[in-house]
Amino acid sequence: MTNTSQHPECLAMLAGVSTYLDGELATAECAAIEAHCAVCPSCASLVEGLRQTVGLCRGVAETPLPQSVRERARARVRRLLDDAARSSSA
Repeated sequence: MTNTSQHPECLAMLAGVSTYLDGELATAECAAIEAHCAVCPSCASLVEGLRQTVGLCRGVAETPLPQSVRERARARVRRLLDDAARSSSA
């Protein structure tokens, strides 16, 4: 199978892929997705790409911003708010 948008099996697999990647899918449904990906390189590539993306997002969410970045962000927000207040009072 090459084009996921044209194959009913691919579309059915894609409908559950988010739940699958979250580890919240029933065992039988997980097995069905894994079996499909074993014979469909397009879906296997898609699932692997999504798995990596989810992993990166989770990793970033667990990493706190450095104090210097937080301070610069706060200072920038204060400047934006001050600029907006001056613009609205003018």
